[in-house]
Amino acid sequence: MPPIMLGHVPLPPAPLYAAIAALALLVLGALLRLPRARRRQWLSGTLVATLIGARLMYVVLHFEAYRQAPFEIMTLWQSGYHPLGALLGALAWTLWRLRDLPVRQVRLATGTLVTCSALWWGVNAWQPLVGEPPPAQLPNLTLKTLGGTPTPLETLTSASPLVVVLWRSDCRACRHTLAKLADLNRDATTVVTINEGQTLLQAARYLDAQKIAFTDGLRDPQQRLQAYFGIPALPLTLRLDAHGRLRDYQAGEISTAHLMRWLSTTT
Repeated sequence: MPPIMLGHVPLPPAPLYAAIAALALLVLGALLRLPRARRRQWLSGTLVATLIGARLMYVVLHFEAYRQAPFEIMTLWQSGYHPLGALLGALAWTLWRLRDLPVRQVRLATGTLVTCSALWWGVNAWQPLVGEPPPAQLPNLTLKTLGGTPTPLETLTSASPLVVVLWRSDCRACRHTLAKLADLNRDATTVVTINEGQTLLQAARYLDAQKIAFTDGLRDPQQRLQAYFGIPALPLTLRLDAHGRLRDYQAGEISTAHLMRWLSTTT
């Protein structure tokens, strides 16, 4: 999902859109004729149940990825939430917490949840706060490999999909992303790593120390590629299809589940 740029600082939109839906829930929930203490307990519990339900359903649907990286279940700042799970979690909490109230009030509370879920889905689909998307293809640039061989970027596109990662060795999220890529099976997708703004010694020393090797490793010391896409945050991970068209991208650390889905894509 594209980030929201606050000056030069990228902000993930998903938490912001979730906050909008949560605010709507608080406003609409205040209109329900519930005792104040009961309403407060219901609203706070609903927010927690929504978060847990959305995460658990995503984990179940991407079980293999989280089996390989179980601690990422707790990295709540990363992508990995399912809207249906959020709704089911909120509904389950509502039906249990308000089970002793008249049916009419339970229906009103359920309608409030559905309305807020629709709002959440709508803003995620509309993306009202995201600016212009990045260019749809790689630029016409020639970069050098770590061994010094000039490589035009246009030669990287082939009959297979492509994942490109822009990184630096002094970027913690970059290091995590490279480690995940090195551990995952990449049979269906070509992976290209491009070091941004560092010397050959800095890039090579880090890869050698970590024993990380990629077939296609390039250097962009002038950071021309990063400037081309206009997203200052690293790592910047790009997914291109077999025709070289940009299909998706993410600024910042990417989850194992997200990477596995990209790497298994065959078109």
